[in-house]
Amino acid sequence: MKKYYKYIAMFTAVVMFNCEHDDSTSLSDYVGFELGPTKVIVEQDQSSTLEIMVYASEVSGQDRTYTVEADADATTLTSPYSFSTVTIPANTNEGSFTVTITDDETMNYYEADKSLYVNFTGVEGLDFSTGYLITVAEACPNIYATISITTDDWPEETSWDLYDLSGTPTVIFSGGTYDGLANTTIDTEVCLLAGSYGIAVLDSYGDGGSTYTVTSGSTVYVEPVTLTSSSSSSTFTVD
Repeated sequence: MKKYYKYIAMFTAVVMFNCEHDDSTSLSDYVGFELGPTKVIVEQDQSSTLEIMVYASEVSGQDRTYTVEADADATTLTSPYSFSTVTIPANTNEGSFTVTITDDETMNYYEADKSLYVNFTGVEGLDFSTGYLITVAEACPNIYATISITTDDWPEETSWDLYDLSGTPTVIFSGGTYDGLANTTIDTEVCLLAGSYGIAVLDSYGDGGSTYTVTSGSTVYVEPVTLTSSSSSSTFTVD
């Protein structure tokens, strides 16, 4: 897919990445990131490297190099990461840099994705695009399961908790409520290790109506269940 950016580099750099700038922004000496965001899955205790393309509004007869850094206020990733120098070779308006991210004990497959927000380090006289978002997750060591909730006319009443029952029952994932999503199916993907699990779906008004199921590909762990009262629960086992 990245090869296609070669033909729209000028449009991407000048228009798409400049849309948040005010009308006084100059299109001269403009440098911008490729379209984003992008997601990186890092294997446990391993490193992952990705290449990010950059585009300039003008061609230069000399190589151009820039630096990037993480925006501390917008970055939640605490695992180690590093950036290469941004290089745009002579006689072209496109270049790239690499990002390397290493998994450690602060990254857990069962947690929400971490964010790494990248910005150019300012250079006087140049106009840069807004930052580039990379979301980072640790690879799931077993299976991804999908919890599907189909709401009724009152989605703001529906919520759920998923319990790990392998030891002391512990809530490991939650969802809802679903204000504004009446009669809608909401899918939530979760990573599950081998073990025993339980899902409890709640209706705060107590009249039921919503339906839930748990699947993984063609495997059905919990057949569709429709609430008829304030709550319903089901248990299942993942091999």
